[in-house]
Amino acid sequence: MFEPISVKRLEDYSEIVKELDFLLRQKELLKSKLGLLSSVDYSTIKVTTGNNLKTSEQEHYVMALQKINKKIDEYKAWLVPEHQIIKTQIARIKKWNYRKILVYRYLEKWKWAEIVQDFFEFEDDYKEEKDTKYKEKVMYWHRQALAELEKVSSKPYIKQDRQLPLNM
Repeated sequence: MFEPISVKRLEDYSEIVKELDFLLRQKELLKSKLGLLSSVDYSTIKVTTGNNLKTSEQEHYVMALQKINKKIDEYKAWLVPEHQIIKTQIARIKKWNYRKILVYRYLEKWKWAEIVQDFFEFEDDYKEEKDTKYKEKVMYWHRQALAELEKVSSKPYIKQDRQLPLNM
């Protein structure tokens, strides 16, 4: 198995997750609009399709909903295995804080302030140093974690579910 994880691959994954969230919100909005519409009055139809046939507002929303559903299915089909690959590669990093930062940032979508707080919240000088010393430390760990991830993921590995257990 050879699945290198680069910064670009992590950013692409994050962008697709954001786009999927946006599409899910759009889908809910369209569903609520469809629920508010009543019967079709074909005399007031303004929306037309590409071949100049008139379509109702409901039909227009349904067609938009179909497009959104298709895109959501495509994203989900790509995201599920990609999430597992990234998670597996992150698990191969030796240092726990590097793993934790990468999981929080890329898989759980935490903000930097939340990550800094999680690591250093109970330090005596946290309130004064959270935006300077502690944030710099987390950012340093993040850079090191990304370098370690690229290095670790560039080496082939065997999936754990394919390994034979050693009975001693």
